[in-house]
Amino acid sequence: MRYYKLSYVLFTFLLIHTTIWAQEYYEEPNYAEEAFNLSEDVRRNAEFYIPSAPAFYLMGVTPDQVGRPGSVQDFKVDWRVKNYVLAPDLAIEAQPFWAFYYDRKGLDAYREASPFMKTLSTLSLSLGTAKMDGLNHLSYAAKISLFRERDPVDDPVLLDSMARTLKEMEWPYRQMIDSLQSMIDTLSDRQWKLELKEQVFNLKSEVKNMHHAQKQRLIEMEAAYLYNHWNSSGLDLAVGRVYTYNNDFDTLNFQKAGFGIWVNGAYRLGYRGLLSGVARLKQIGDNRDVMLGGSYRFGSHKFNFFGELVYEALENYSTNGFSPEELFASKFAPDLDNGWYQYQEGLQAISRWTLTWGGDFRLSSGILLNFAIRTKLDEKFRFMKLIPVANVTCLMR
Repeated sequence: MRYYKLSYVLFTFLLIHTTIWAQEYYEEPNYAEEAFNLSEDVRRNAEFYIPSAPAFYLMGVTPDQVGRPGSVQDFKVDWRVKNYVLAPDLAIEAQPFWAFYYDRKGLDAYREASPFMKTLSTLSLSLGTAKMDGLNHLSYAAKISLFRERDPVDDPVLLDSMARTLKEMEWPYRQMIDSLQSMIDTLSDRQWKLELKEQVFNLKSEVKNMHHAQKQRLIEMEAAYLYNHWNSSGLDLAVGRVYTYNNDFDTLNFQKAGFGIWVNGAYRLGYRGLLSGVARLKQIGDNRDVMLGGSYRFGSHKFNFFGELVYEALENYSTNGFSPEELFASKFAPDLDNGWYQYQEGLQAISRWTLTWGGDFRLSSGILLNFAIRTKLDEKFRFMKLIPVANVTCLMR
C-alpha cells in the first residue's frame, strides 16, 4: 500500500510541472479546431473598420472623400447628419454571398473556401438616397475587396495564438486525466480505483467549467488583435450609378445622371498610422470628372483622426452650367457642391482642391460616428468655403 501511495504522490508531483511542456504540443489539430469553434461567435463580430456605404461614397456625402478599404459581414445602415439631426438621407449595404451562404454554413465553410471564394464573399451591394445641392439623388453601387493584408474572420496567426492559449489552459488537466485513467487500469485495489475515478470526474468538471474563462480570454485576444492590426493594408474596387429625381406627388420622374468607378487602397505605417489613396472617375452626360486624393490617419481601433488632400478636375460644375439668374432663382442650391446635375452640353473643366480634417469614433462595436470639416480651395489654393459633414454608420446586429 505504501508503494502505491508513494507512486501516486510522485506521479502527481510530476503532473503539476507538466505545464512547462505545454507549448511543445499546441499544434495538435484538436486544439486548433476547438479554438476555431469556441471563437466563432467572437470572430463573426470582428472587423477592423466599419466603412461607409459605397453608394454614399459615390454621391460624395461621406465625411472622408478618401475612403478606407474594408468589409463587414452584417447588414449595415448609414445616415447623414444635417443641422445636428439625422437627415432622411440614408444608405443600406449587404454582402449577398456572405449573408446567404457563409453566414448559414458557418465559419468552417469559409475557412475551407478557396482564395477566390473568400474574395467573392467580400462583394457588397448598397443603395442610398441623398438630397444635396437642391437635387434628390438615388445611387446604387457594388464593391469588392481585391486585397486584404489580414482577415479577422480567418487569420491563421490569430487562430494559432488562440490554439496555443487553449492548450496552455487545458493541457495539464487533460494530461492528468489520461495518466490517472491509465493508473486506474493498473491498480487492483478497489478503494484506490474509486478515489482516482473521483479525481478524474473532478478534473473533467474543471475542464468544462473552464469554457467560460476560455471564451472570455479569446474575446480579450480578439480585442488585442483588432487593436494591433486596425490599420492593416487593403485594396477595394467599386462601381456604381446615380439617378436624380423629382419627388412629386404623382411620379418620381427618375433620370439617369451618370456612373462612377473608383479604386481606393491603404498601406500600414507603423502601429498607429495608415496612408490611404483614391482614384475616381465620374461620367455625367458628356462631362467627365476625375478625382485623386490621399490621406493619413493616426489613432487606434476605437478612434482615429485623419487629414486628407483631394484634387478634382471637374467638367460637370455648377458655376459652368448655370447662369447667374438661374443660381439666384435657386435652380441649383449648392451645399456639398457634389450634385449630379446633368447639363446638356460639354463644359470646360476647372480644377479644385479640398483639404479635410476629421475622424472616426466608434461609439460601440456596431456603431461608428464619422465627422469632418472640408475646406474648399480653388485651383490657386484660395479659400472658397468650409463645409462640416457627419455621418452615423450602424451594423444591424
